[in-house]
Amino acid sequence: MRKKYAVLGLGRFGSKVARELFYKGIEVIAIDKDETVIQNIKDHVTHAFTGDITDEGALKEAGVADCDVVVIAESTDMESNIIATQVCKNLGVPQVICKAHNTVHGKILTKIGADRITFPEQDTAIKLVNRLTSQGVLDYFDLGEDLSIVGTAALPSWVGKKLSDLDLRNKYGVTVLALRRGNENMLIPAWATVVEKDDVIVLYGKEDSLKQMNLDITHKT
Repeated sequence: MRKKYAVLGLGRFGSKVARELFYKGIEVIAIDKDETVIQNIKDHVTHAFTGDITDEGALKEAGVADCDVVVIAESTDMESNIIATQVCKNLGVPQVICKAHNTVHGKILTKIGADRITFPEQDTAIKLVNRLTSQGVLDYFDLGEDLSIVGTAALPSWVGKKLSDLDLRNKYGVTVLALRRGNENMLIPAWATVVEKDDVIVLYGKEDSLKQMNLDITHKT
C-alpha cells in the first residue's frame, strides 16, 4: 500500500514538494491558510485545504492524522512551524519532516520530535557543488523562476538524429547544454552531433516546456 503524504505550508518549496509527489502518483494533501495558493494548486494535488497548519482540528479534518509522512514546509514563521510539528507528532504521524530556517531552528525542531530536518537552500548548494566537481553532469537542478536543468536518457525518437534535426530550442524553447556519452562529456555539443542510444542529454528550460517533452529524467534532487 502506497504511503499517504501531507504538505503543510505552500510557499515555493512546499508547492514544489506537493506537486512532485502528485506527479509521481502519490496521494498528497496540501494545506495552506492562503485561499489563492490553494486555488492555484488544487488541480496538482490529491486534496487541497485552506486552513491554519497550527490548528489541530483543521489538520484532523483534512486527514493529516491518517498520513504516513507530513512535510512541514513553512519555515519563515518559526512559531507556526514549531507548533505544527508538535501537533503532527501529537496526532501520531509516523514521520514528520520539517523545513528549517537555520541550524538553531533545526535543533529546536529535533528536540520537539521532528524525525528529519531539511535545509533546502543549503542542501541544494551542496548537491550542486558535488555534481559540478564530479565526473558526471548535473541531472536535475531547480534554478527558480520555473527554470530547471535536467539530464534525460535519449528518447527513442531522438536516436540517429542530429541535434539540429531535433530543433528543441525552436520547438520547445529548450537549450541543449551538454551531452554525456560514456565517460565523455560534450559541453554545448555541435548541432551536427548525432544522438546515440545510450546518450544522456542535459537540457535547460522552463519546467512546463520540459514536462511537455515527456522526458525520461534520470535523477531529481
